[in-house]
Amino acid sequence: MPDTADDRIIREIDQRRDALVALTQDLIRIPTLNPPGHNYLEICEYLADRLGRQGFFVELIRAEGAPGDSVAHPRWNLVARRDGSGPGDCVHFNGHHDVVEVGHGWTRDPFGAEIEDDRIFGRGSCDMKGGLAASIVAAEAFIAACPDFRGAIEISATADEETGGYGGVAYLAQQGRFDPARVQHVIIPEPLHKDRICLGHRGVWWAEIETKGRIAHGSMPFLGDSAIRHMGAVLAEMEATLFPLLATRRTEMPVIPEGARQSTLNINSIHG
Repeated sequence: MPDTADDRIIREIDQRRDALVALTQDLIRIPTLNPPGHNYLEICEYLADRLGRQGFFVELIRAEGAPGDSVAHPRWNLVARRDGSGPGDCVHFNGHHDVVEVGHGWTRDPFGAEIEDDRIFGRGSCDMKGGLAASIVAAEAFIAACPDFRGAIEISATADEETGGYGGVAYLAQQGRFDPARVQHVIIPEPLHKDRICLGHRGVWWAEIETKGRIAHGSMPFLGDSAIRHMGAVLAEMEATLFPLLATRRTEMPVIPEGARQSTLNINSIHG
């Protein structure tokens, strides 16, 4: 039987398993915690060096003026492009390089990237430095298997997905980086399930509610007005009215998991 492009691609991927593990480990060992946004430039420079050696044209893009961007914690993104031998569609792999806070209960170094029983342990191994590494290795394997491909391959490593994406994907979109004339297909290797491919994603709307009060000494609360109690009334109204209303808004699109068919509301945090 003739050696097909699919055969060559699968063979190249199989030969890069160790490289995929090593790249994932290297990314985990760069602690890009968000908040506040540590080491964004370091991880982008690491990826720029690797992709540049693979023939990609690489840009490091700071989201100046975006929410969260500051002198102390600049919001850096990477966009790399490899053009093929002729015109054709562009396939863009997008992955975020930031990770959430470590939290408690770890029994290993969260940034050690230790391997045990064919698993890599570390913050971001799943969400989503493993996916970012997989997209890079997949692109490298494809180029090796099909060096005369037409069109283009792009890879982006973006900031702040864990806090809204304003300094990452949203900023790049505002700059026209995902314009249909430039990019025709986008693959986002977020961790869901290896056998499940999603064709879309629910939208998001962020809101902040503020209640006001009047300060008083704890021994004489009757002289004050508790903003916390007012917020409790807001939450009670949400439970009584808003949550049931959202439950009636459902989509017939195929979604995973089943509960995602309906609109949801997540109360993220309360400060006061």
